[in-house]
Amino acid sequence: MGRKSIAQKIVENLPKHDITDQEYLVCYDFIGDKAGKVFYPNLHRITALTGGDSGLIQFSVYRTRSLKAVLAVHALAVRDGAEVQVYAVSEARPGELLEKLEEAQAHLDEVEGMGDG
Repeated sequence: MGRKSIAQKIVENLPKHDITDQEYLVCYDFIGDKAGKVFYPNLHRITALTGGDSGLIQFSVYRTRSLKAVLAVHALAVRDGAEVQVYAVSEARPGELLEKLEEAQAHLDEVEGMGDG
């Protein structure tokens, strides 16, 4: 039996149960340095070990619905010297955003109109 990868050790130390009811973005930045040569292979191992629809959306942003993956990616990135932020996200539809903006503008116009009387 070969040595366990860093990713495998991290995932094995997490609870067995997972929660997948929310989407998350794990954003990390290796200040002054690039990620080590084993960071990305271990990141891909975490995706394989935690399953689900997870992965990079760019080099410094990992998207997942797996809370285990969030915790594992966070641990890996911190271990390798990155600054890390985790965000819970929901999808925003441009049409809905435009409606909100128009409603806010209408409210602002109404409030500004009250001062004229």
